Amino acid sequence: MSKLIALPPRPARLSAKLRCAIEAHVTQGLSIAAACEQAGMSRAGYHKAMQRPAVRDFLETVQARFVGDVKAKRALYQARALEVALDLMMNSKSEAIRARMVEFLASDAKVSPVAVHVDARHVQAAPGYVYQRPAARDTMRDDDVT
Repeated sequence: MSKLIALPPRPARLSAKLRCAIEAHVTQGLSIAAACEQAGMSRAGYHKAMQRPAVRDFLETVQARFVGDVKAKRALYQARALEVALDLMMNSKSEAIRARMVEFLASDAKVSPVAVHVDARHVQAAPGYVYQRPAARDTMRDDDVT
């Protein structure tokens, strides 16, 4: 008796243009139209391809990879910022900067919230459309003639 072996499904083939358009859309932040133009494909072809589950899976994979890359970069830049803050705290000539870096490092490098000021005393014009009469012309009208 022969043994039947289940083979894994064959990976779907995606055109190079479609892959390029998806990569540009996700990683460069281009609109779908701009990404399609850069990749050399039509928007209709892009939208038609997005109906396929394999293409949507590829899009999700690219998005997940991009988010992972951004998180990795953030951790790297955060470590560099801490090194700069430590250097400023140790070597700055200004007492104010050294004190600020001590506060910054003591708070686990959490940035204080941004202070926003809204001036509510500003008087605005009445809402709606205001018609401004055009300036008078230099020409005379018929009824102005005496």
